[in-house]
Amino acid sequence: SGRKSGDWYYDAVVYVYKNGLMDGTGPAAFAPTTVLTRSMAAQVLWNLADSPAVPGTAGFTDVPSDARYAGAVNWSASRGIVTGYSTGAFGPEDAVTREQLAAMLYRYAGEPDGTADLSAYTDAGSVSAYAEKAVQWCVKNGILTGKTSSTLAPKATATRAECAAMLQRFASLTK
Repeated sequence: SGRKSGDWYYDAVVYVYKNGLMDGTGPAAFAPTTVLTRSMAAQVLWNLADSPAVPGTAGFTDVPSDARYAGAVNWSASRGIVTGYSTGAFGPEDAVTREQLAAMLYRYAGEPDGTADLSAYTDAGSVSAYAEKAVQWCVKNGILTGKTSSTLAPKATATRAECAAMLQRFASLTK
């Protein structure tokens, strides 16, 4: 499996697995360093909501109705948690950045108020305008932490381990 109890993400992986939020990528494998995709992110948030009924299709050109993630993507889009591209595509296999995951969690939470001073991070100015409030809210609430002590790496791709950690922190906040 590659997971050891000393790994920084171990407890988060156990949490998301036990709570049915994320599955492994195969028998006894979680693939913590694998990049999180847009369809995986939608699936995780749908799982967090207890897989509610899907109100139809979002009409994305690249999400077949029989795709394993179709329900999750369509539900997430109907709630405004995820959006597609201007082309009408969703990009289910595209990588999710750290700021995109923060934005999805923020939208899932209903876009609550909360700002944070990000001046401790040398790359805070590189946070995309659409994600500013989300990143601040996630940092303020300890959901998103720095990639290093002085960088947020908002445009870096999120790994499955980072997603698990952010989900564990998010779930403890929203309970």
